[in-house]
Amino acid sequence: MHKEARGLAHAGAMQHFRTMRWIPLTLLALLGSGTAAEEARITVLGDSVMAWNGARSVARVMEEALGQPVADVSVSGAQFAHQLRLLVGPMDIRAQLPGGRHDWVVVTGGANDLAARCDCAACEETLDALIGPEARLGAIPDFLEEVRGRGAWLLWARYYDVPVGGGPFAACADEFAVLDARLDMLAAREDDLILADMGDVIDAGDPAHYDPDRVHPSPEGSRLIGMHLAEIIADLTP
Repeated sequence: MHKEARGLAHAGAMQHFRTMRWIPLTLLALLGSGTAAEEARITVLGDSVMAWNGARSVARVMEEALGQPVADVSVSGAQFAHQLRLLVGPMDIRAQLPGGRHDWVVVTGGANDLAARCDCAACEETLDALIGPEARLGAIPDFLEEVRGRGAWLLWARYYDVPVGGGPFAACADEFAVLDARLDMLAAREDDLILADMGDVIDAGDPAHYDPDRVHPSPEGSRLIGMHLAEIIADLTP
């Protein structure tokens, strides 16, 4: 399910970070969270792909489809493994994970890491820091261990394609393909890592699935993603 142009997260991630960095990080952690994390057994983490569309975001669609609380602690502009993890709080996706036990942790991430650290160019070091060539070392395998320790399954949502005609993340296509291949290797060994491909429901040739910025999902795009992820959880939940 690897497509030629994986992409997205936040267009102009660093500009967005400069705009938002003065907002207290404790407040950032709660933005978009219609359900308190401690009340939910399903928690959505990630960047602006998850946070986009407010009351019509991916998590809110999942909550309605599943009929149970879904916490949303995603933050626009967040990197999966920020180099300043201890300083940026929930701008590092790993730090968004609330305490306590969970049934499901749903996450997407990595696009802002690639765009911010290597400008979608020579990204070997950044990719290896996320998940190594053997898919045994890196921030993503370590995070899976942390989620496993919370008693949860990790549902990783792969990015969808850049729309036909291009978009801000089109230059990262090769890096996203490598990231996906390494995630495949990790999932082949780890039963509690479930991979979902948002590209299965987001049609790169349909502008109605994209925000006008050609990066984020439209409300319809968020609905399609949320329904897709909810279906996977429902199918795997006894």
